[in-house]
Amino acid sequence: SPSLSTMNSDLYQGHSIFRHQPSYKVFNRSIEQAGDSLYAYLNEVDPEVLRQEINQTSAIFTSFNDNVALLDPRTQEVPASSLCDHSDARSCHVFPNPMRNFSALNTTQQQACLRVLLAMQRGESFDEADFVVWQATEVKRGHERQQLQNQVREYEQAQKEAIYAPMKRLILAYRKWYARRVQRLLKDHPKVQYATFSGLPQIFQSKGLNSNTASIERVELERIVGQVRLWPVPEVEGEALRTLQVRLDRYSGGVTEHVSNLLRDEDKQVQLEIDHIFVLPLDSLLMLLSSGSYVDLPTEMLLSIKDSTSSGHKCVEFQPPFPARHCGWHTNTLLLKEAYETYISQPGAARWLDFGTNGATNELQTPPNSDISSVNLQMDYKPRIIDSQPPEMLNGHCNTALVSWSLKCQAQQFSVFSTLSIPAMRDSEGKEPIGCHLIKLENKPDCGCEIMTKYELLKAWLQMKLLQSELGYCTRVSLRNFEPVLEERLTLISLEQQLQDYHSTNVSQLLSNLYELLKLLLTVPAGDYLLRYSFKYHDKFLLCNASQDTSVHNFDIHKVLAEASPSDQSFLAHTSYLPISTTLCSRMHTNLQLVPCCFPPKQRGRFVQRGLVLSRPEPRTKVPSKRTKNLKNTPSNKRRKCKTAQKNRAKARKAAAKKQELQEEEKLEKFMCL
Repeated sequence: SPSLSTMNSDLYQGHSIFRHQPSYKVFNRSIEQAGDSLYAYLNEVDPEVLRQEINQTSAIFTSFNDNVALLDPRTQEVPASSLCDHSDARSCHVFPNPMRNFSALNTTQQQACLRVLLAMQRGESFDEADFVVWQATEVKRGHERQQLQNQVREYEQAQKEAIYAPMKRLILAYRKWYARRVQRLLKDHPKVQYATFSGLPQIFQSKGLNSNTASIERVELERIVGQVRLWPVPEVEGEALRTLQVRLDRYSGGVTEHVSNLLRDEDKQVQLEIDHIFVLPLDSLLMLLSSGSYVDLPTEMLLSIKDSTSSGHKCVEFQPPFPARHCGWHTNTLLLKEAYETYISQPGAARWLDFGTNGATNELQTPPNSDISSVNLQMDYKPRIIDSQPPEMLNGHCNTALVSWSLKCQAQQFSVFSTLSIPAMRDSEGKEPIGCHLIKLENKPDCGCEIMTKYELLKAWLQMKLLQSELGYCTRVSLRNFEPVLEERLTLISLEQQLQDYHSTNVSQLLSNLYELLKLLLTVPAGDYLLRYSFKYHDKFLLCNASQDTSVHNFDIHKVLAEASPSDQSFLAHTSYLPISTTLCSRMHTNLQLVPCCFPPKQRGRFVQRGLVLSRPEPRTKVPSKRTKNLKNTPSNKRRKCKTAQKNRAKARKAAAKKQELQEEEKLEKFMCL
């Protein structure tokens, strides 16, 4: 028969390099053979000197460490757990109860009280039967509230570093924000030193300078410049907060365009012909009212006093205060608020109303994502540099409102002009502004919602008062993961009540003290001054003027602000503590069915584990006891009974002493675990 090559001579025989090659078995050798060239190269040993006694694995295969933890590429931190279960929202809430204290209320009573609190919080009606339980358990909840507040305070003091550990990333972001802000502020300020000119009495927070009261009257919204958010239903989306958690550095470094000179010079001259005027921005007013209360508040601001040549009246104009040089609760809130405002200013994130100079209001149309077609082959390709610092994001959607009001004390009054930002509008006509919108970080979300600080309460009250709004909002966010905890509604009455109950502050008395301070400023000669607060002189403000002499006691604002590196050392050193609110029900209370400031209830003598089904114990059968024969009442039997009773009493005393010793050791061990 003809050969295969003769029969298939017309077929393609393939490339010549693959013809007449040895069998695949020649190459089917293990890489671990000592004569293999690749093995010898990896072991860095020549084949001539490779012998059995030096045949070992190279360091290339043993230099890798399998115990190196992988980092989260979004946060550059080691994840706490490789597995996360988000199917059940209750799994992320763990009530800290190391002493394993239990509530005096059972599960049914706690659920009834929780329904009453939720109805009060939402402004809804509640069931009468639940209210009866609420009133009946008032005394028990009062005792338990005090016990839990003490336990939470001890828990925070013992775990302070762990509680405020998530604050470090906020501190790093605030340092960058602080450096950019100070650089812009000092660019327009001359480099001069200030010497102390006089001391002004500090506005006391609990006791006033006199018994008079003052009030804010004749409030008028003069003009609005900029763009205000159209927000009919104020609610912060969880997706926005999760984005800020990952990209906090990017959004917190945004540049905000502030509008200045809302009060024109001709308007000042007209008002000066009538009376003294004070130009007092909202932040400056808050510094006068609350400086010294917390370490992370601004302590310096500039002011100028000018005389009117025609009428003899004075114009006292305050500048916004310089940023705080210490980190704490309020700097964290400020940074998150700035980042959120920059986030919603991006195209398509929110709806906006544009207020023109003539008072017209128009809703802005969302621009398209791209004006260039995706199939434009003539467009220039511009490659982006990798690992470069992203440009600063611009917050173009900002606004400034000018409000005129009168500070009236008895028969006298001062004319005040304040500038502030409007958080949002409810209607498209721009007639219903939202009083305030605060973002508060919850440091202990597993314990409940903390009360608001004095600064936060005063800021919300002043915003709602000046904007003549009866309703404000406060979004409470967890410090750990920026998850929303509660959307709280604020009213003027509730804010005044919280100031009185939690901080012993009467708003009317506080405004009266402000009136006395402004009255003292009218006696100061005209000029440019620096008003600052020092914790060394806790009961007064230091009014400083520019000095040409160089002295050790002078205050160099450029040097102090430029050399400062904000940190949380002063904040952690001070024993600041915010108690848990007794009226706010967060997501934790709803999921665990717990009343605020109450311990978890007991059920059938055991601690209730939410989410677990407790099986009922099987009934025990009683074994009938055997009846013994009555012994004769003889003297020997009486002595035997007395001896036995004496031994039993001695054993009982020893057992009681041992039990007490074990209890003390258990309490000491629980205390050391804290």
